[in-house]
Amino acid sequence: MKLYKSKNKGQWVGTQRDAQKNFPRDWEEMYVPVHKEGLLKFLNHFEVDHLEKTEKPVQQINPEQIDPEAYSWVRWAYETLKRGDKKEAEAMLLRGLEKQKE
Repeated sequence: MKLYKSKNKGQWVGTQRDAQKNFPRDWEEMYVPVHKEGLLKFLNHFEVDHLEKTEKPVQQINPEQIDPEAYSWVRWAYETLKRGDKKEAEAMLLRGLEKQKE
């Protein structure tokens, strides 16, 4: 299998077109083994944690469609999740989604 790696940034892409677009004149073609043992050696050698996925476009929502109280619950849930309280954040998120459904 072929992958393309930027020489300076250490980023990987799956197609030559993406390499040309994302790292102009700064990429190299790499042959990656596909069998498990060879692939693990390759990933460990290059210290690859993960391959970045192509970002999907974010769906835009009209702010007038969002209930202000629902938005408040979801925003609060997000802040709570960032602090690490997953259980409380889930409860808040559920309240916000239920409010939006009304």
